[in-house]
Formats: sequence, C-alpha cells, structure tokens
Amino acid sequence: MPSIQTNIIIQAPPEIVKQKFFDYQSYPSWNPFMVSFQKYTNKTDPQLNEGDELQIDLKLKGMNHTSTMYPKILRKTDSSLVWKGALVSEWIFYGTHSFAIEPLDGGVRTLFVQSEQFGGLLVYILQLFGVFRKTQESFIEFNEALKDEAEKLAHQC
Repeated sequence: MPSIQTNIIIQAPPEIVKQKFFDYQSYPSWNPFMVSFQKYTNKTDPQLNEGDELQIDLKLKGMNHTSTMYPKILRKTDSSLVWKGALVSEWIFYGTHSFAIEPLDGGVRTLFVQSEQFGGLLVYILQLFGVFRKTQESFIEFNEALKDEAEKLAHQC
C-alpha cells in the first residue's frame, strides 16, 4: 500500500516542539494544512488521549476548499501521536497517520517525522489524480510551519 513520509530538523529542543505540536487549539493560527482541529469526543478533557475521535479540516496545498475527516487516536505518548481515519469504510479508503518527535544532539535539536500509510479501493484512483503528491506537499508545509513556530518559541525562552 502507498505511504508518505516527511521529516524536518527543528533548531529547538524536543520539549518546545512537543509543546507547540500538542497545542492543537492553536493550529488555526499557524497550521496551513490542518486549518481546524478539535476533539469530537471526550471534549471535557483538553488533552489528546487514545480512543479520542477528532474532527479535522484539511486544506491541501494549492487547493481552495477543505475536507473534513474524523480520525480516532490509536496511540499517544509524550513524543508521538498515531490516528486512523476512514472514508465511509476501511475497505473503501483509510489512512493511518503518525507523528514522531525525536531528540537530536543531546536534545538541542529535534527531528520531526510525519507519515501516513493508505489502504482501500480508492488508493489507486487517488494516486492517479495526484492526491498523494498534494498530501506530501501539505505535510512538508505543515512541518515547515511547525519548525517556524517552535524556533520562534525557542528564541523567546
């Protein structure tokens, strides 16, 4: 099955990257890809938890419209997040999206990795229409925006 992986080195400690990444309420102010990100279930707890269902509006790079998805968090640690979303049913289309925050150089810098594995019947049709290329460009745009935000925050400390 097709997959996408992107990564970026951020000139900030992992703690600052985690702080910015897990502050999903601030995404609309800086995130060009996930323009709206909120919890769909368990709304009383602002933390992201395994089992929580999300409502995320995505805007692919170069597109004018957004698409809404409702993934469920499969795994969350202090340095990673994994969710899975499906279109109608997994046999039609699904994606398992992962984020990882890894220390570099003794915690002075951070490696941020974002990836997604896709499956289902629509995968090959979406490949033909260039959706995965646009998705990869959007991941890169997200990574660069996170880098800018984390590095700004690191310089303020």
